[in-house]
Amino acid sequence: MRWEYGRRVASWDPKNYDTAWSQMEAAGKDPHGEVAFLTRLMRRHEVPATARFLDAGCGTGRVAIELDRRGILVEGTDVDADMLGHAKSKAPHITWTQADLARLQLGSTFDVIVMAGNVILFVEPEHRPLVAPALHGHGAPGGLLVAGMQLARADGRRVSLPTWDAWMESAGFELVERFATWDEDPWHESADYVVSVHRVGARP
Repeated sequence: MRWEYGRRVASWDPKNYDTAWSQMEAAGKDPHGEVAFLTRLMRRHEVPATARFLDAGCGTGRVAIELDRRGILVEGTDVDADMLGHAKSKAPHITWTQADLARLQLGSTFDVIVMAGNVILFVEPEHRPLVAPALHGHGAPGGLLVAGMQLARADGRRVSLPTWDAWMESAGFELVERFATWDEDPWHESADYVVSVHRVGARP
């Protein structure tokens, strides 16, 4: 089973979720563009090598596992038990926690929080406004939150950029960078994808 909009839907094999990335790697392409972005981010913002990362909405663990492989201390959390179980089977030494991002209570803070790839779009719509304040409570003072998402999808899932920014500002985040891709292509208003970097500020 898997979760969609907070509800369980048809049975599936979480291993299939990794197939596209494995095929990309087999074709000689880098499936870890988000992690490459994060390593550049660390240099640009002088994030120490000892920083703690949270992969929020980690799915089957692709991003967290690659961060760990590069020597970065990371934990992962996801609402879907099947996806999380698959992540744990691949990297049992990483801390994986099943949790709803709108009700997150991990009891710790992180220097960088990552939401890689449409995470907010798979949160139950009425719970989406709760995610930013929940994540703010897990961000170290002055830490960063990095989120990427499509601005329009054929399946109807979307969060407008002004809405996302309003949620973030209301929770106490400050926008510091914005790009149109994980390759850091410049942001422009006609882009169909956005990568936003926010800093953890004081709660209003």
